[in-house]
Amino acid sequence: MSTSPTQRTVIAASWQRAREWGLTPDDRPEPVVGDIASADPLLDAARPILARAAQTLHGTPTALLLVDHRSRLVARVSADATLERTLAEVGAVAGASFSEASMGTTALGTTAEVRGDVIINAEEHYLEQFRSLSCFGQPIIHPSTRRVAGVLCMTQVAARLNPLSVPLVRGVVDDIAERLLSRSSSDHRLVIAAYEQAAERRDTAVAAIGDDLQLSNALAAQLLAPGDFGTLRLLVEQNDVPPMITLVSGVTVDVEAIRVRSVRHAAVFRLRPRLEALPPTSVSPPPAVAPTWAVCGEPGTGRTTRALAVTGRESSVTVDVPAALIDGTPVDLAAVLRESRSRGQGVVIDGADLLDERSLALLQSAVAARTGGEPPIVVVTGPPDTLGPGAAALVARCRRRTTLPPLRQRSTELAALCQDFLRTEPRLELGADAADALLCHEWPGNLHELAMVLGDAAESARGRGSRTVAVNDLPSAYRSTSRASKLLGLEQAERAAIVAALESADGNKSHAAKALGISRTTLYSRLRALGIGR
Repeated sequence: MSTSPTQRTVIAASWQRAREWGLTPDDRPEPVVGDIASADPLLDAARPILARAAQTLHGTPTALLLVDHRSRLVARVSADATLERTLAEVGAVAGASFSEASMGTTALGTTAEVRGDVIINAEEHYLEQFRSLSCFGQPIIHPSTRRVAGVLCMTQVAARLNPLSVPLVRGVVDDIAERLLSRSSSDHRLVIAAYEQAAERRDTAVAAIGDDLQLSNALAAQLLAPGDFGTLRLLVEQNDVPPMITLVSGVTVDVEAIRVRSVRHAAVFRLRPRLEALPPTSVSPPPAVAPTWAVCGEPGTGRTTRALAVTGRESSVTVDVPAALIDGTPVDLAAVLRESRSRGQGVVIDGADLLDERSLALLQSAVAARTGGEPPIVVVTGPPDTLGPGAAALVARCRRRTTLPPLRQRSTELAALCQDFLRTEPRLELGADAADALLCHEWPGNLHELAMVLGDAAESARGRGSRTVAVNDLPSAYRSTSRASKLLGLEQAERAAIVAALESADGNKSHAAKALGISRTTLYSRLRALGIGR
């Protein structure tokens, strides 16, 4: 089956995107495998349809590949052993990403990208490893949400696609979509019923999250931005909803989550604003400033900003220890402390844990001698558990200590922090897809890294003439909207904890369950789910 001019244009654009992602045709990328548990609704709908299709294809060198809406492979159907080996060798394994960023031009990733049917004959694949295969991909559009639920691809060992593949794939896709609608209608009815019951009181903000469904009453609509729904959805998927979160607007709300029975990843939220709460990046010193203060945290957590807020940015002397070390400039702490005292100004020692032992001892003496009537000394250090003996002793001598958590531990605030950064850009807001993507990252560079990413994204959005920062405005390394890495990390941590408990209990499951604080029934369930002991 030949490729039409329109298809050739699609393929040419896909090749260009693959080059921009840094792929070359002779690459053989390792599969990027993620957790596909969230694809269960698609799989449940597709299994019986794929089983019937497998009977039709029996005896032919043909396979059907199914990916979810994040282009991760969730099913592979083939009765040809040679083709099965070929597909496994090129990375078509469960959970593998077939996005264009991972695998270049394919009838899986490219179909998802253009949201339309794509035929890719052998030589039209970008990576040489796929050039013995010809494929036809069709998106599975969810009938109720009109979103791409997945992509079905028929793959053949041939130079050109067999024309009979197209009607067969379209029939399979239609059947899967029909089953998705039936399942979705049932789940949606349960979520809507739970929402309506919770929303009977009109004086409470109520929102609901379900599979491809979000609802809110008038009060919740005033509180929640698109990015907030991404935060709520992530918390539901992690099954870890805290009692309080900070919204994009900066308002802190108390949260009560009610899970919807029999529906995966669905919950109803009651939200109560704490009107007295400050936005997450606002810092206000207490009325009585302690004479000595330690502000601890990783670089980029806002520790310097917090220290300057304690002393007053315009009325303090600041010693930047890292900058002095880079410049080779000696730090004369005695002179700095004398100057601050004579001027009646507070002093901030930023990066105090990098000082030598003699300077740390001098600073300890100054901290011990500082009284309440004098301007404060504020020392800024790394996290307490990373400090050497001298710096740890210095922090211990301070009358007040504040430890700022790293950004990776502030997922409930991330959307609000992003919007706070974007407020410096006229009329820009964070889109829901971009918020979802940013929630997936660990942010080792903390707020500095976040500011850099959002600065690039804002510039891209302005260049498009848009007021919304979308996922494609983010730098390429931050565009993944898959939560697989986060969920996989949680699963790995759970697996490690269970294995360690079993080893400590010499394999006794009752003792291990007790050590983990769970029932034996829950432990057996998690052992089966995680595949431990098989």
